[in-house]
Amino acid sequence: MMVCVVLGVSAVFVFVGPSEYFIGFLYGAIGVGLFMVMAKILSLIQKEGKQDD
Repeated sequence: MMVCVVLGVSAVFVFVGPSEYFIGFLYGAIGVGLFMVMAKILSLIQKEGKQDD
């Protein structure tokens, strides 16, 4: 899924060109994606800890 997003963003970047608004949106999307990945990892760690008890 992440690969598809990266390919899509890079394709849009080629057609639109580097603009400040687009780069800001890109950084925001990357931040949200990293946050979601970290939340998923933390929830998996929490589930593993509960199973040990």
